[in-house]
Amino acid sequence: MEEVGLRCTGPFDVAEIKRQRNFLKQDEASRYAVNNILGRIYLEELEEERCEGGDKDFQMWLAHFRNTYMQKVLEYTEYDYKYDLLTLTVGNKSYIESEFFEALQRLGIYHLFVISGTHVAFITAVLYFILRKMRLTSGSVKLLLIASLLIFYMMNIYSPSVFRAVFMAIMLILASFFRKKPYLTVISLSALLQMSLNPYIVFHAGFQLSYITTYFILLSRTFIHGNSPLTQLIQITLISEVATFLIILIQFNEISISGIIMNLIFVPFFSLVIFPMVIIFQLLLLLPYIPAVDHLYHFVFSWSKEVIYFLADMIKHRYSIKNLNAPIYIVVAVLSYMMAADICRLNFFKVFLKGAVFITLIFTANITDRDDFTFTMIDVGQGDAFLIEDHQSDITVLIDTGGQFTFGGRESLLAERTVLPYLKERGIDDIDLLVLSHMDIDHVGEVEDILEAKNVRNLLVNSKDPKFVEWSQSHIEGKYNGNILASKDIKTLEAGHILMENLTLDDGLEGADSNDSSIVLKVSLGDYDFLMTGDVTEAVERKLLESGEDLTADVLKLAHHGSATSSSNGFIEEVSPAHVLVSAGADNRYGHPHEEVIDRVSHTNILSTAEAGMVQLNIRDETMCIISRLDPFLNQCTKKELITQLP
Repeated sequence: MEEVGLRCTGPFDVAEIKRQRNFLKQDEASRYAVNNILGRIYLEELEEERCEGGDKDFQMWLAHFRNTYMQKVLEYTEYDYKYDLLTLTVGNKSYIESEFFEALQRLGIYHLFVISGTHVAFITAVLYFILRKMRLTSGSVKLLLIASLLIFYMMNIYSPSVFRAVFMAIMLILASFFRKKPYLTVISLSALLQMSLNPYIVFHAGFQLSYITTYFILLSRTFIHGNSPLTQLIQITLISEVATFLIILIQFNEISISGIIMNLIFVPFFSLVIFPMVIIFQLLLLLPYIPAVDHLYHFVFSWSKEVIYFLADMIKHRYSIKNLNAPIYIVVAVLSYMMAADICRLNFFKVFLKGAVFITLIFTANITDRDDFTFTMIDVGQGDAFLIEDHQSDITVLIDTGGQFTFGGRESLLAERTVLPYLKERGIDDIDLLVLSHMDIDHVGEVEDILEAKNVRNLLVNSKDPKFVEWSQSHIEGKYNGNILASKDIKTLEAGHILMENLTLDDGLEGADSNDSSIVLKVSLGDYDFLMTGDVTEAVERKLLESGEDLTADVLKLAHHGSATSSSNGFIEEVSPAHVLVSAGADNRYGHPHEEVIDRVSHTNILSTAEAGMVQLNIRDETMCIISRLDPFLNQCTKKELITQLP
């Protein structure tokens, strides 16, 4: 880590902000705007002659103090709980395993392990109790609380939820000097102040969740006041959950079936055990090392993490929900308000009934679609990933996963930014069949991420692929428990209303590489046929022509991303497609698709991710509608002319 305050000058290149090329809600530009980031500079290393020390400004001193504190925590113990403490004190999540955060998210208790208003409220309450026990005057206690809260905020200066909580706490403390408690006014002022500093903050999920939860709780105060502490805890937990239903659906496309129960378990545990231990640890840093205390912390944090992992893996806690239409979101908002009102009245029977209506509505909307099929060419850069959805039978097929690539030393395309978020926004948790055309990284590079994140029931591979044995040993052996289907054993496949004919050559070519071992599928979606060709070359195309198989298709996926080594004239003529798909990265270094190939299919409707980004083909009866992410001129609906042979 470089020294805070080091100033480096020179002709640094600011990374280009990439536009969203897929049908996804989030893009790089909006993420930058929401987080108030102007741009990023990526360097493998800093050249010393470009850098020199200098006077630190206020924020640099804060960063220096923060780093010093972090180093002291890291040096205190050899146990891993030190990383949890850094997360809970200064919001540093870089040391925490991604699997643990995923477990927290599945349980719906992620908010307890990151700096939030809950932490601020607890710190304020504990400090108030301690300072009052020291027999200080009320005014002195309030001033010390304000100073402590400001220091805490400076340690977490970039957190919207911390700003909201600290600002509100300080304003309420100041108002208490005048015996006033303008809760709604204070929280509204904090929101307006944050929006004045960065208007895009309103799109930040943390901002939305923080304020909507706080507003609901404040508006419920008069109803829950006077109940027992346990009853109030249950009411506040339930209100917080129902208040966030709409935001969770819009921002994260998911719904939790256990979040309420998990919060009822873990909120008291964190409040009574974890948070006090975090505060006490700050005092321990000032004292000599005490082995017994170190072991106690290790035991508590290790045990709690084991429990979290166990509960997270016990059942499926969260379900993906596709993007819904506006009327559904309005109904969700109304139901959330009504459920919160019933919780205030302690009418849990009505809460249960409305909750059942909510669950039924969401899951019904999630599986309902006006189209029969949706075929999507996902823009994964230089690679392939095609999603087929049968809405009539709720069946999903994924052909290839795309891969991870780096262009110009900077750009990285990952499944977590393309395939996985798209699956989530389509409400897909289960993949009935994952087809891996061949073992090149641009087709299977994200298999492990897909298998880990989604329930893949069947995997279709070509076991004769020369790369298969080595690939399977390192990627799926001991990691995948579903059915592995060998292409050589299957001639036809039927998944719901999706019909697939396997045209892959049984004998192949002598000395064939992975490309020529690609699985070739003719996929029938109602009245439309798709020919998926992987990366086969002209040599395999000739073999397919000689096989006598019916190769005609309405839509042809150009082999090898439109390379000149594929898509011969004879093959194109035999297939006779009306539309061709080209999955190639924009400005890729291979020059795909090649000009001569595009000339061969110039009489067809060419749909290329390089120019159009993601492309959706929505099929209903004999009508197919094309929607592209970047080129509206490609958007059209066509009706297939069905030829009926007279007797």
